[in-house]
Amino acid sequence: MIMDTYYIEHYFDLKNAGSFLLVSFSGLFAVLAVMLLFAKEKQKKKRRNMSQEYIVSDMKENGTQPVRIAESFYELVFSSTSVLFFLALYYLIDEYVPYISGFWTEYRDLILLVFIVLSVFMTNWFDIILVRLTHIKEDQKVSLRLLSTFYIIFILLYIRFIYQDTNYNSLIIYFISLAIGRFIYFDFTLKEFRNTMKGLAANVPLLLLLLAYSALICWYGFKNGFLLTSNGVIVSILIAHLFMDLSIVVLHKTKLLHLFL
Repeated sequence: MIMDTYYIEHYFDLKNAGSFLLVSFSGLFAVLAVMLLFAKEKQKKKRRNMSQEYIVSDMKENGTQPVRIAESFYELVFSSTSVLFFLALYYLIDEYVPYISGFWTEYRDLILLVFIVLSVFMTNWFDIILVRLTHIKEDQKVSLRLLSTFYIIFILLYIRFIYQDTNYNSLIIYFISLAIGRFIYFDFTLKEFRNTMKGLAANVPLLLLLLAYSALICWYGFKNGFLLTSNGVIVSILIAHLFMDLSIVVLHKTKLLHLFL
């Protein structure tokens, strides 16, 4: 009970939490700036080979492209946060609720599957409650959520090999199997496989930026002592992502992104 109180006081300390939020917000702004500048340069190169008539048409068609790019990044963060939430819950139950050990040992795999399904509903809730994503289509969301599976695998590998924690071996295998299952299933076709690969390839830059962003935030958090390893690394990584989500909400509610655009 004393330890629980310590964690609550630690993470709700306004000074430390405020500085961590500022770093999260600054990192988010930097990431979005990189994405939007890259998209702008790509569009300029495209227009050099187009006639004036097509340039005007292209400008109208791509007027909302920067917003779509930003919302795609938001979707990737929200989807990853949802999965991390239930993975952290899974860890806490496994670590701190010994009196259900018999039930847990027998049904833990089924419970993990239920948690993964619930994470999908949580992502949908984030897309509406936190930031309403109106510029990306459902098929784009599917590709981004599949990409978030690979992102989770990277996080689990980070915990496994950096912190030498073998408790995540089964989770790594589970998510690798889940990712493979999204590519190869009973009645899949070569066309569907190509479309899936195409959707993933188009969003790989977003995955790399998210990896860089979360790596920076987690490095800062663990270095200055705001993020703790004693409560579980997966829990601290979830807390970092909650601050990333909060940064997105602040950026969206204050209209700073539209001002930047």
